Amino acid sequence: MADVWVYAADEESGSEMGRELARLGYKPYRAPEPGAGDEPGRRPGLAVLVGAAGEAAPLEVWQRACRRHDLADVPVIFTVDARGLQASQPLFEAHELLVRPFSPAELEVRVARARRGANGIEVADVVSAGSLELNLATYQASIDGQPIDFTYMEYELLKFMMTNPNRVFPRESLLNAVWGYDYYGGARTVDVHVRRVRAKLGEKHAARLVTIRSVGYRFER
Repeated sequence: MADVWVYAADEESGSEMGRELARLGYKPYRAPEPGAGDEPGRRPGLAVLVGAAGEAAPLEVWQRACRRHDLADVPVIFTVDARGLQASQPLFEAHELLVRPFSPAELEVRVARARRGANGIEVADVVSAGSLELNLATYQASIDGQPIDFTYMEYELLKFMMTNPNRVFPRESLLNAVWGYDYYGGARTVDVHVRRVRAKLGEKHAARLVTIRSVGYRFER
């Protein structure tokens, strides 16, 4: 289940969007207003910005979050009404656009398209690297069709790396993204989990988790 941060102009529209996302199997969080405190603890798999009537989505709130937490690669959906389309410039910052009113089926399709466009996750929520596959909907992992028994955090670490391939992440960034901003473990936590994941991936795929000396790790897809 992916976390979704919902940025809304008012509580009612944010709650409504949260209910729709929950029906699709996501875990929505209402993000705070600027200056009201930190964003939710876990890195989101998706962000949805809900504009007020006749207004564009609150882009400045999302830009602030991106600057603070390195979220530039997170897929983003803007939702506006027809009048909000007139404020066109911010809309180019989104991976997908929803014009209200919309059906639950359209929301589901737009979410899938946004995630696929941003980080290669297919509509069926299966991401792969060669014969290594992760089913993000069922939390299952397999190599050549054979299941791999990951712990929850091992799976979360591999999922994050696989959905953000070919990019170097410092250990501190991985701690924040996978374990959450309120986790107080040290960088050794990341190293231990990387070793365990490599061991379970075996010779065929362990080398995809590349160590960048004195920096962190990269997943080679």
